[in-house]
Amino acid sequence: MNKPVDVAAIIISLNSKHFLKDCLRSLKETAWDNYTYEIIVVDNGSTDGTVEYLRAEHPEVRLIANAKNVGFCAAGNQGADASLARYFFFLNDDILFGENSLPPLIRFLDEHPQAGMIGSRLLNVDGTDQFSSGRTFPHPMNAVFSRASPLTRMFPNVKWAKGYLLQGKFNDLEPFTVDWLSAAAMMVTRKCFYDADKLVEDFYYFHEHIICARALRKGYGIYLHPQSKIIHYEGAGSGVRTRKVRIKHIERFHVAAYKWFCLHHGIARHNPLRAVVAATLALRASLLMGIESLKPEERKIKMSLDSGRPQGGIPL
Repeated sequence: MNKPVDVAAIIISLNSKHFLKDCLRSLKETAWDNYTYEIIVVDNGSTDGTVEYLRAEHPEVRLIANAKNVGFCAAGNQGADASLARYFFFLNDDILFGENSLPPLIRFLDEHPQAGMIGSRLLNVDGTDQFSSGRTFPHPMNAVFSRASPLTRMFPNVKWAKGYLLQGKFNDLEPFTVDWLSAAAMMVTRKCFYDADKLVEDFYYFHEHIICARALRKGYGIYLHPQSKIIHYEGAGSGVRTRKVRIKHIERFHVAAYKWFCLHHGIARHNPLRAVVAATLALRASLLMGIESLKPEERKIKMSLDSGRPQGGIPL
């Protein structure tokens, strides 16, 4: 049986060897303050040499090599079930750790038994906030005032934007409560993880909303630590996102949004409101797909495909 450690860093990988190299380097170089840890990489069928690279260059990493892409949640559950750690730290493969990213998270969970989950502050490469780290549960108006919406940039103080993104809290020194965390950098206590029935495997998007809602119902607190800073190459990992992949992401996002909204608000199967929600989200998805189809393929994406880097993001 494996010896228990404080933290299991569980990285979900797919066709992102270039980013994974830097992720592992930064994870090993960052301060741990005498906390013990193990690194588990669950690879979802990469074809870019990720598995071979890990076996050759990082034999200390516990590798779970899936033959195909089983999805983020199934892979995350595999990693957690393979560990005896006190805390599970779920991570994307396209992140870089700061100098003091981890100890504040571990200390907070140690000192606050009621806390079940805590997340890091996700930054763009230029150091600006992504505002994707943790948020409130979305309001229907966030279909318009979403994180990436031009209206949100134009009117950042509108309550549906400011309240959803929690923009005013990111300069705080102390952790603050959120409704849900991004799984790009989400630390969960072992007990909370299993009390919340693990990651939900039948959702591609919105799976964080579900496990966090379950944790809240069980009485756990969910926090974001603004002083734990992590750089996130958002959307860059898991292979090349061509136009075809990006459009598929839009479709998957809106299908998941419909499922989550009906589940979260308890809308029964035959409730007419389901048709209204479906029609609204279908219209939004169609508009975004139309805009995406007009965008030219980026030259760097074409070059990446020409060089043999696989398409990524989702199984097509």
